[in-house]
Amino acid sequence: MYLYAGCNGILIAISPETGQEVWRTTLGGSIFSEQSGQDVCILEHDGKVFAGSFGHVYALDAQTGAILWRNELQGLGYNDVTLAMAGKSVQYVSSHSQSAG
Repeated sequence: MYLYAGCNGILIAISPETGQEVWRTTLGGSIFSEQSGQDVCILEHDGKVFAGSFGHVYALDAQTGAILWRNELQGLGYNDVTLAMAGKSVQYVSSHSQSAG
């Protein structure tokens, strides 16, 4: 089990016991290298980590950080993404804060 954190279009897994980074995945490739401050919305479920950032949704393997699939959410723009699944939701309240419930 890892602690997941995301910022600037990057998702990382951290060992909660040691605080050491286990893996790091850049979401979206070069588009994020040109963008700074892109929030990453994260939801972990059933061995996968789902991440929303800059108008895209990703599914990653929770143990390795490998991207399993990506959805560009065509027609919705490149804004913050809200995620919900299995009674959990992660949504942005403002551009620099979020709440989970």
